Amino acid sequence: MYKKPAPTEKLSPNTPIAMSLLKDFVTALRNAVQVPYCTGSVTLDPAASTLFYKASDSERAELLNFAHPTEEKLEALSKACQAATFGRAQQDFAPLELGILHTIRQDLLRGQKAEKPIRVELYKLNVYGPGAFFKSHVDTPRSNMMFGSLVIVLPTVHTGGSLVFHHGGHEFTFDSAQAVAVNTEGPRAAFAAFYSDVEHEVLPVESGYRVTLTYNLYFKNSGSNNRAADIPNELDQHLKASFEALLKDPTFLPDGCLVGFSLSHRYPFEVRGNRDLTKFFYLLKGADAAILHMCADLDLHPAIKAVYSDYEETEFCLMDSFCDFADEEVEDTLICYLEEQGGQVVYPVEKGPLQSEYGPKKAVPIKWFKFGDTPNTFETPYVAHGNEPSVDYAYGELCLVVDIPPAASRGLYPVALHVISPTSDLA
Repeated sequence: MYKKPAPTEKLSPNTPIAMSLLKDFVTALRNAVQVPYCTGSVTLDPAASTLFYKASDSERAELLNFAHPTEEKLEALSKACQAATFGRAQQDFAPLELGILHTIRQDLLRGQKAEKPIRVELYKLNVYGPGAFFKSHVDTPRSNMMFGSLVIVLPTVHTGGSLVFHHGGHEFTFDSAQAVAVNTEGPRAAFAAFYSDVEHEVLPVESGYRVTLTYNLYFKNSGSNNRAADIPNELDQHLKASFEALLKDPTFLPDGCLVGFSLSHRYPFEVRGNRDLTKFFYLLKGADAAILHMCADLDLHPAIKAVYSDYEETEFCLMDSFCDFADEEVEDTLICYLEEQGGQVVYPVEKGPLQSEYGPKKAVPIKWFKFGDTPNTFETPYVAHGNEPSVDYAYGELCLVVDIPPAASRGLYPVALHVISPTSDLA
C-alpha cells in the first residue's frame, strides 16, 4: 500500500510539511460531516392519492383525496387525528415507489450503503393546523437497526411549518410548504429523510393545514457489508487522499501510534445489554462510515472501541466490549481494573507517557481526532472498594481506532528530519 517516495519527494529537514498535511486532513474530516438529511419532491398520481380515516364523531369512514383537498376536508381530518393519541390512517397510494428510497440511498447514505436493503415502517399521521408546531426533539430509535426517519409532506396549501434540523452546531431549514406548492405537473408531495439522532423541530404553521406521514427507516439485517456496492463521493475521496498523504510523510507519527476518531452520529446501544461492539461496523453512517471505509481501504484494520476514563479524564483505557461491573468491587483504580480485564491503557500523544509512584504505566500513545461533540458518551455505576464500599461511575464513549505503523514499516525512507508532532488544537 505504501511505497518509498521518489528522491524528489524527500522532505526538507526544516519544512513543517507534516503540519500542513495534518491541517488538510482535519479540514477534510470536518467537511466529511455533511448535512445530515436529504429532501425532494415527487408527483403523485391523482387517481391513487386517497387517504381513508375514521371520522371523529362517528364510526363511519371518511376519505380525502390529496389531489383536490379542501379546507373543510382538512379540518375534519385534523379533528379526527386530535381524537387519537397517534393519528393513524390507511392510504391507498404508495409514495415510496416514486424514487424516494433511491434518493435516500444516494444522498443520505452517500452511496456507501447504496444496495443495502431498507425496511420502511409507517409510524403515524400528523396534521398541523394554524399555530401548531413541534418542539425540538430527537426521535427515539425503535431498534438497533433503525437508522433514520422519513417525513412525507402531502400536497396541501399552507404557509409556515418548516422543518428545521440542528446537528453539529449547525442549523438547516427545509421549507416544505414551498416544496408542495401547486404546479402544472399535478399534486406534489415533499419529503425529508434524516438520521434518527438528528435534532429537529417543526415551526408554527401560519395558515392552512400541514399533513405529514412519518416512516421509520431500518436496515433489514446486520449481515456483512457489501463493499462492492460502495460508491464514495468526492468528499470521501478527498478524505482518503489527505489521510494517505499524511501517512506517507515520515515526520507524522514516525514511531507509529494509535489513532482514534470520535463518532459524529449518536447510535442506540445499551451498556448493560449486548456488550458486543462489532455490530456497529454495519450501523455506522455518514462521516463515521466514510472514516471506517477510508481506514479499511488503507489496510489499517479499524476497530470499534469503548473508551473508559476516570473522573478527571487523565487516564483512558480502550476496551473491545462494554464492561459489566455487576457484582464486582473495584479495589484498585478504575483504569488498573480495566487493564486487568484486558483493556489497553492509552495517553494522548501530545502529553507524553503516564507516570505513577511505581514508574511509567504500561500505556501506549494515541492521537485523537474529534468532531467537537461526543454524542456516544455513557456512564456506568460500579462499586469502588476503599475504606468502605461506595458507588462510583465509569465514563466512556464509543470511537473508531486504528494502529498506525512506524514510518519504516510504512515503506518510507528513514531520512533525518525535524519531526513535527501533531498538536491537539488541530482536531
